[in-house]
Amino acid sequence: MPELPEVETVRAILEKRVVGKTVRDVLIRYEKIIKNTSSEEFAARLKGAKLTDISRRGKYLLFIFDKAILLSHLRMEGKYLLAADNPYSKHEHVVFFFTDGSELRYHDMRKFGTMHLFETTDLISVMESEPLKKMGLEPFDDRLTPDYLAGKIANSKRSVKSILLDQTIISGLGNIYVDEVLFLSRIHPAAPGGTLDRASLKLLIENVRIVLNKAIAYGGTTVKSFQATDEVSGRFQNYLMVHTKAECPSCHRPVSKIRVAGRGTYLCEHCQIKPAGADYL
Repeated sequence: MPELPEVETVRAILEKRVVGKTVRDVLIRYEKIIKNTSSEEFAARLKGAKLTDISRRGKYLLFIFDKAILLSHLRMEGKYLLAADNPYSKHEHVVFFFTDGSELRYHDMRKFGTMHLFETTDLISVMESEPLKKMGLEPFDDRLTPDYLAGKIANSKRSVKSILLDQTIISGLGNIYVDEVLFLSRIHPAAPGGTLDRASLKLLIENVRIVLNKAIAYGGTTVKSFQATDEVSGRFQNYLMVHTKAECPSCHRPVSKIRVAGRGTYLCEHCQIKPAGADYL
């Protein structure tokens, strides 16, 4: 699933390639992707709309038009392709035709992606609407502090991995980057969040930002099928420390794969000591 660095990479590429263009027409080939309106209304509302900006909130892309805002979540396999002449594949479900003859195609093999259209240009009102209103702070938000985290997880028995994956606490983190952050912090993924002191929370926040910044710089991670646009793949998989790896880069012992918070989890059980009583589940 594309996480924050992958979505930010897509946003940056599309910003350069399609912002400023005007929609001539919209073709919807799989209607279930459109969630809060009919496909007919979706297409009608966007015809003639000029794309003025592309933003991001957590793992969501926000296409900001001069008369509407489109919210897009890529889910497991979604990607945007810039094309005009190639025949449509069976996995291209929404096509935006621009007045300059170019096209933007939404491609999704699993059909899990979603699109919400808001008939407003007020970004704040969209942020305060479903599905965004319950989302937690962005990882780079200055308000993300040890005190903020402590207030969210005080006395919690939930694993720290479960807490970091919780989009209502911090938005944008997913399985890959949480594994990397916890290894860098030398914290066991199953450690109860409520047992972490302020120093550990401070270290977690610092390492979240370090890992995400590096991943963004390398265009995200391609572990299975992520491509930003037009066959552009990420490169951060070449710099992963434990996720999908066989050997710990620090102690050179084998990397373990366990299950925490229902997710396959990579860690070094020598460098990340399991606290007494921690539950893998």
